[in-house]
Amino acid sequence: MIVKGHDFPNITLVGIICADLSLNFPDFRAGELTFQLLAQVAGRAGRGEIPGRVILQTYNPKHFIIQTAKKQNFQEFYEHEIQFRKNLLYPPFARLIQLTIAGPDPETTATYAGNVGQYCQKVKESRQAFGHAIEILGPVLAPVSRLANRYRWHILLKSMYMKALHQFFFYVKQAVDTHLDDKSVQVYVDVDPVMMS
Repeated sequence: MIVKGHDFPNITLVGIICADLSLNFPDFRAGELTFQLLAQVAGRAGRGEIPGRVILQTYNPKHFIIQTAKKQNFQEFYEHEIQFRKNLLYPPFARLIQLTIAGPDPETTATYAGNVGQYCQKVKESRQAFGHAIEILGPVLAPVSRLANRYRWHILLKSMYMKALHQFFFYVKQAVDTHLDDKSVQVYVDVDPVMMS
């Protein structure tokens, strides 16, 4: 949706088709991004002297994000979203490291990602300090699974403690560097990723 920075005073009707599709993105910010887009698009109608109208198509009209965007209730949205993030340990209540494993061959890359995931588990199990401090999600196929002829997998590391997360990653990197030597596959590290694609 192209919604930012436009001011057309004669627009009195805005239609939003499949308004809830972005809620299905595999990103903890999907609700926030959807709410933001819906609020901005709705704000395009009726900016001049003539009142505006917004028609919203959704498969899930009772979804909390759709309801709060419909009411333009930013406070209610925030209170719900911040509780969601707190319950599931996402920023601002935790820090993240996203590992993206990318390679030219799908099977080799999948195997490599699986091995990196196993090393993550082994490091967590071998050091008591990481037991409850680190959460490992993945490996999973990245939402954009192929980019520039490279197949991509993700592993997400979560913790409330950045120091523990850095130490944990140091041990994982040592294990990967020591035991995995396929130079066609790369591991990219993104600390506190902005996009989860």
